[in-house]
This record gives sequence, structure tokens and C-alpha cells, in this order.
Amino acid sequence: MQVAQRLSKNLSEIDTIARLGGDEFVVMIITLGKNKAKSREKLLFLAEKIRKALAEPYELMVSIDGISRPIIYHCTASIGVVLFYKDKYSCEELLKLADTAMYQAKEGGRNQIRLAEN
Repeated sequence: MQVAQRLSKNLSEIDTIARLGGDEFVVMIITLGKNKAKSREKLLFLAEKIRKALAEPYELMVSIDGISRPIIYHCTASIGVVLFYKDKYSCEELLKLADTAMYQAKEGGRNQIRLAEN
């Protein structure tokens, strides 16, 4: 829930967030514009904002021997980004491109952003 809240805080109301399962989320940014270079720059800026927001400590409640206690949890985010226009790719193809970029970020040392080349 905290991850979804942090994602929401960094996006506009018309952008879309979906949880694919486990710890994987998809974010679709609607408001990029038609200039590809500016859109790429804005998209990477937003991805970095999200990466930093997700890296902030989380306070979680855990139950140990029936007693609830708060713990501080830290995590990182490996983010795959794909910039697209109109109907060039199907939804499945876009997800595959973003997934490939995410795994490149993981293989590159984690806690990074990778832009899919398309």
C-alpha cells in the first residue's frame, strides 16, 4: 500500500498505476506530449522521482510473539521504461519491452532506470 501511495504522489490524476503482482507495478504516463526528446526527458525525470520515493524508508508493523512492533524497511527499485506513440506496439509488446529494460536495470546493479530502445 505504501508503494502505491508513493507512486500516486509522483503522478498526475490522469496517469495510470497498476499492480501486476508481487512487487511489480506498471505506470502509464499520459501527459508527455508529442516532442519525443522532451517526452523522453520528462519520462526519465519522473522515473528518477519514483525511484527516489520508493527508496525512502518504510515503517512496517510486524507481530513478534503476538506483540506488534514497528520496523524500518529499506528497498530499492529497478525501473524499466518504454516511450511509445500511438499504435506501433501492442500492450503485450510494450510490457515485454519495459520488462526487458527492468531486467537490464537489475543486471546492471539494481536500483537503476533503463530505457527500452524501440
